[in-house]
Amino acid sequence: MRAYVSAFTGIGGFDTALDAAGWTGLLQIEKDKHCQTVLRERFPETPKAGDIYDVTAADVVRLGPSRLWVGGFPCQDTSTAGPRRAGVLDGARSGAYVPFASLLAESGRLWAAAQPEWVVIENPVGLLSSPGLDRSTGVDRTGWDMAAVARSLDDLGYGWAYRVVDARQFGSVQRRERVFVVGRLGGDPRPAGEVLGLCGPGGAPVGARPVGPARGRGPAQGAAGDRGPVEDLTGDAARVWRKSARARKSLAAGGYETWREDGYANTLTGFDYGGVNRQTHLIVQDGRVRTTTLREWERLQGFADGWTDVAGVPDAERGRMLGNAVEVRTAEWLVEGIDLVTDRLVAA
Repeated sequence: MRAYVSAFTGIGGFDTALDAAGWTGLLQIEKDKHCQTVLRERFPETPKAGDIYDVTAADVVRLGPSRLWVGGFPCQDTSTAGPRRAGVLDGARSGAYVPFASLLAESGRLWAAAQPEWVVIENPVGLLSSPGLDRSTGVDRTGWDMAAVARSLDDLGYGWAYRVVDARQFGSVQRRERVFVVGRLGGDPRPAGEVLGLCGPGGAPVGARPVGPARGRGPAQGAAGDRGPVEDLTGDAARVWRKSARARKSLAAGGYETWREDGYANTLTGFDYGGVNRQTHLIVQDGRVRTTTLREWERLQGFADGWTDVAGVPDAERGRMLGNAVEVRTAEWLVEGIDLVTDRLVAA
């Protein structure tokens, strides 16, 4: 059975892609109460768990064998947007990767069949450079966090590869660069590289899988409805204007806010949904500038319309959750790659 465990599930970006491809969710691990509310509505049959620190290997093993674990662990301590990047090893939030790796290892020790064939990890590109320079000691720790993730996969017997991809490559009109680390049990990194389109079968330099929308996939469908392009809501005349997230000076200090007309939205984050003074991506429509709507955020992230429109979840929380979510089109491409490579390896 193609079963998966989802950690740091959020509102189910990975899970949406996996379920659409015929996978079965064994467990969703997510401690945020509003995310849990969305998950209970959209994935009612999948068992839920709260804080990953409270989940034991026995909890996972009793659910049965899984082929894949996915996890987009909290990025606040690795993201370049953070004022101080404590990193995977020291961060209070991104440090949650440590129990994820420990849970993976302990599950395999309890029952070999519980150690998944595949592992997928998602994070902002800041993972590759965090935690950076420690100004208190002068020690340059650039890349230490990525090295910690890679070392943990090595220790667990996974051959791994990573790639930075942008949601625009998969049809979104949102700039959203993310690093995806794929690991396959057995120590050989070539299957992981093939999933990511870095090489062909067996590591061949030709025949790599192209980066682009998953083949044979139409608009995402779910309990909330169908996914459509943002342009369906804005019309032909609408354009995304990008506001600089880091104006040089405040207006009161004689500075100015920098604006740029563009066809792509800034990267959505969990911090900037709200009014005109918060959002860094606006729409020009019918001669007026307006903020982007939650339905547009859902479409920018690849979710069905109304995905987060669940009783008990305030709009501000919907924006926060959407900004932190895994972009669904990107997840569809990764799931397609895992399925294709798995089928090839089984047939070989």
